[in-house]
Amino acid sequence: MEKKYLIFSIILLVAIPLFSQEKYHKWQRTSGRWEVKNSIASETQGRAIGWNYYEVLNFNSLLSLKDFNNYTSIDYTVNVTQRIQSPTELMLPFAVTSESASWFYHMYAFKITGDFWNMDKVSFIHSDRLDKTKPFTTKNNAFVKELASAKCKTNIKYDKTYNYKVAFEGTNVVLYVNGEKYLSAPFPEKSHNGRIAISSRNVLLSVDKIEIKQGDKTIFEDDFNEDSIYVKVLKATVVPGGSENSNQ
Repeated sequence: MEKKYLIFSIILLVAIPLFSQEKYHKWQRTSGRWEVKNSIASETQGRAIGWNYYEVLNFNSLLSLKDFNNYTSIDYTVNVTQRIQSPTELMLPFAVTSESASWFYHMYAFKITGDFWNMDKVSFIHSDRLDKTKPFTTKNNAFVKELASAKCKTNIKYDKTYNYKVAFEGTNVVLYVNGEKYLSAPFPEKSHNGRIAISSRNVLLSVDKIEIKQGDKTIFEDDFNEDSIYVKVLKATVVPGGSENSNQ
């Protein structure tokens, strides 16, 4: 007796990374919802997901795609447009480095925090892996240490644009806001080479411009006139199967 079996073609969707990084890409979105419109990079999610790996990932962050060496200052033109909930946090990471692949545990940063009304405290922090014998994939294996702090000389208002400057002056690192010195602290390491980032939590953020200098020379600048944010996406590849008849 002859039987006919219908064997269905199998369509397999394979998700593979689509690496579409172009020359104009300057940032990697590590977390949050970022978009570039009208020459402004905006973070529109506000609340951040606590992944409990490295600190940059625990914030809504843009991380530079390249390292910067021997620079003397970073200028950020930023508007914290809206408070979502307290505490509000704006973080300016630098000397961001990784011991393996894309595990960016090591960093220093100035962090500005506040409440419903305004942002009134600035701190200088350091974060890294807590136990370096454990795998990089270990959760809750990072520390955040406050190295110095101060009350803001003039409170940071929401929905107002400010210039934030991180400057290396001798053995100190200094935060200026609109040209006024807010905090100066000794920098603990010989080198501040590494990536930089812009990070926020519990606020909506608009970034107009970021510039890095060596003395008077500009070595990096992004005014977001084009979409310079690189996002890794998944490409669905269709792999067709075959069909055949079988006789018995």
